[in-house]
Amino acid sequence: MMKRIVPALLGILIAAPAMADLPARTPGLWQSTSTVLGPNGKPVAHEVDVVTVSCVDALNDQKFFMSNQSACTSLTVSGSGNKYSISGTCNGQGQNLQIHMDLTYAGAQALQLKAIYHSAQGQMIVTSQLQWQGNCLSGMVPGDEGNIAGGAFVKADNINDSYNQ
Repeated sequence: MMKRIVPALLGILIAAPAMADLPARTPGLWQSTSTVLGPNGKPVAHEVDVVTVSCVDALNDQKFFMSNQSACTSLTVSGSGNKYSISGTCNGQGQNLQIHMDLTYAGAQALQLKAIYHSAQGQMIVTSQLQWQGNCLSGMVPGDEGNIAGGAFVKADNINDSYNQ
């Protein structure tokens, strides 16, 4: 379930065209460790410390923050230096969601993300720690996203796939 919820929520949120002004991340393998809190404020089962990986290069870095652009309207991006906020309305899974995300950069190799989603079902909070790991794994191409199983990369999707545009 988590393999679907975190990417879906982040995919909705990271759809702001104005994101091109965010700091560039170091190219290579990025690991994200995420936790989702449900409307009751407690961690959602099987959605605690979920680890995913992505292959980032200079050409695709900003696409991770601009995919699925048609899902959001009226987003505002503010901030400078190492702190940014994004707020607005997006459509996800057939409903409008009010979103707010805070990004805190700790240089080009580490990033903290906190996203708050308000929907008819209540508030959900996603927190993620994104950390550069080095070179992308064998078999990965820029834009790939997935996880590691048995030491090998297992692809979930690629930000350049048509449904992510």
